Amino acid sequence: MKRFLLIAVICLTSVFAGAQEIVVAAAADLSSVFPQVVSRFEKETGRKVRVNFGSSGNFLLQIENGAPIDIFFSADVQYPKRLESEGLTQPGTLYHYAVGKLVLFVPAGSSLNLSQGLRALQSPQVKRIALANPQHAPYGRAAVEALKREGLYDSLMRD
Repeated sequence: MKRFLLIAVICLTSVFAGAQEIVVAAAADLSSVFPQVVSRFEKETGRKVRVNFGSSGNFLLQIENGAPIDIFFSADVQYPKRLESEGLTQPGTLYHYAVGKLVLFVPAGSSLNLSQGLRALQSPQVKRIALANPQHAPYGRAAVEALKREGLYDSLMRD
């Protein structure tokens, strides 16, 4: 988290040093850490930051339609890449601030053998599997891809 804070403060400082108020659109999953980023940035620069948290896809559409957003922290790198390809960003400002990893976890005390990796999901003990919606979330798409790569998607995700 400290690395994210530093990167976010550097991004804000270097790109918007002259702006009076900086308008930030940030993926909702950043809402737990971003208040610290904003506080540090405002303290170090004296600039005001207004952060809006929400869906990266919704922010993409708003920016494409001219919303006055100065910086975009997206949960899905494809959205800023799209904005860049459409000429809606300052050239050279795309920056990967984090890399996510898929995880498989179970409740404490579970006897499920996770050393089998995704194959553990085939156990009769598994009653439910939760994935982020692949239509909206990059981690959902990554989870579906991982299950398909292991040949498990069709058997595990039947209705």
